[in-house]
Amino acid sequence: MNALGARLAILDRSGKPTRISRSVATALALALVAVIAWLDYFTGDFSLAVFYLAPVVVATWYAGRSTGWFIGLLSAAAWLLADQTASHGGGELLRPYWNAAMLALTYGVVTHLLTALAQLQAELRKRIEVRTASLTEVHHRVKNNLQIISSFLTLEAEKLTNAADKAVFSECRDRIYSMARLHEQLYSSGELSDLDFGAHLREMAEMLVHSHTPPGCSLALEVRADPVAMDLDTGVTLGLIANELLLNALKHGFDGRSEGKLTVELRAGNPNQMSVRDDGRGLPPEFDPRSEAGLGIDLVRGMARQIGAEVKIENAPEGGTRTTILFPSLAPRRPDPTTKL
Repeated sequence: MNALGARLAILDRSGKPTRISRSVATALALALVAVIAWLDYFTGDFSLAVFYLAPVVVATWYAGRSTGWFIGLLSAAAWLLADQTASHGGGELLRPYWNAAMLALTYGVVTHLLTALAQLQAELRKRIEVRTASLTEVHHRVKNNLQIISSFLTLEAEKLTNAADKAVFSECRDRIYSMARLHEQLYSSGELSDLDFGAHLREMAEMLVHSHTPPGCSLALEVRADPVAMDLDTGVTLGLIANELLLNALKHGFDGRSEGKLTVELRAGNPNQMSVRDDGRGLPPEFDPRSEAGLGIDLVRGMARQIGAEVKIENAPEGGTRTTILFPSLAPRRPDPTTKL
């Protein structure tokens, strides 16, 4: 039925396909009945009766049940007229009428089934629209609530006098803002299942560089991000990882420097790759990325495990520190080990 609908679709002025109108469908069905009846008249072949199903289907699907019934009865009458016109042997006067009645009944059953299918499709479409609207509203409210929390953190931070405490509040606010923007991107784009993480990563990097560049440092930001689609859960986790890596680079990679460069990359592939690199002094020789512990590193490693990602921390050949996250195109959803079945 979808294939038939695609063939009968026409284009409006915007170039988009649209369903044919009831009057056009009725006219097309009548034309099909006329053509088939004309062939039936000259051949007298009973097997042509099955071809009358085409106008019945067109009329029912595009013009409604009553039009489908009308075309069905008209098709049966046209077949009977063609059969009566053709030569038949004696003793079969009632058989053509019986056959025509059975054909009318068959066409009526087809009309009923198609009407039920059309109603079911319309109901499903309505439910999908309602569900989509509900999901959009949920993402909108979640974004608003997260932004309210971010505003509260900003207000509370203004009461603090210690710079380190203010920095903690600022970092928490940035994490919450990152999650809020992902929800906003979902309902704004209309794609409620996937989001473009490349655009989100670029926006996040620019925002963090603007608000967390060390005083007196002229920092150049370079972002090379491919469009990588992912679901919300993976996007939130990867966004928090990127947030930690960017903050870590801004805090430690440019301390005491007058200028520097921060490079952020996102490459689509199998696996996908996200990297954050500064052009600072790099890691000390005694640094062991496999055993070195710290709150930021622990957070990154823990969140990376949630999406099946691999973390690499190393000195870049061109200088500075580079952290790379390798994550699969479709991150596996790992069950929570604390959940009891």
